[in-house]
Amino acid sequence: MHYSYCPVCGGALAPVRLPLGNTSGPDDLRACGSCGYEFWQNSKPCVSAVIVRADGQEQYILLTRRAIEPYRDCWDVPGGYLHNGEPPEQGLARELAEELSVPLLRPCLAAIEIDEYLRADVPREARFTFNVFYLCTLPADIEPKPADDVAEARWFPLSAVPSGLAFPSNNRVLARLRGRIGEYLGENRGTSGPSPFAAGGAGSSPPGGR
Repeated sequence: MHYSYCPVCGGALAPVRLPLGNTSGPDDLRACGSCGYEFWQNSKPCVSAVIVRADGQEQYILLTRRAIEPYRDCWDVPGGYLHNGEPPEQGLARELAEELSVPLLRPCLAAIEIDEYLRADVPREARFTFNVFYLCTLPADIEPKPADDVAEARWFPLSAVPSGLAFPSNNRVLARLRGRIGEYLGENRGTSGPSPFAAGGAGSSPPGGR
């Protein structure tokens, strides 16, 4: 199953044969026979927050239980799709405000992963996501308030993270970051100022998520 009609004029889309040696896949480019519009099928950009904190010698991560499909009722890291033209940190601040009513504090780019947002009503080639992960933390006096597509938020010891998190990329990223979280928390010990993109602050985007 592929997209069949042009989003500009409604004409029929057809596959475009790319030059020999081009590494794009067979479903990456389709063109409209009426207006000539070229439709590139790209992975959708997303942002995710690996929110951590320390309590004594124990390190904790904040996970959210999904209220929607896919992976309904599974534990996940907060985040979501970027808006068109939205900078990643600004988008992450918006998502944290919408889902948990918390600010984005001390974001640190941690990983980039490709994943798949499984939906039966969407062609497989349109399900892929380009996921940007940030390590960040929260002020000690702020309590997350689940909303939007989040059913519950809970702090877990890093030594007791639930198995089988939503989306394979979450599991891969957490496995790689375990050794860096202590260093990140040590570098940010005692800091209290929010990111320039903190929810409601300068540079934050208008409300309204996906």
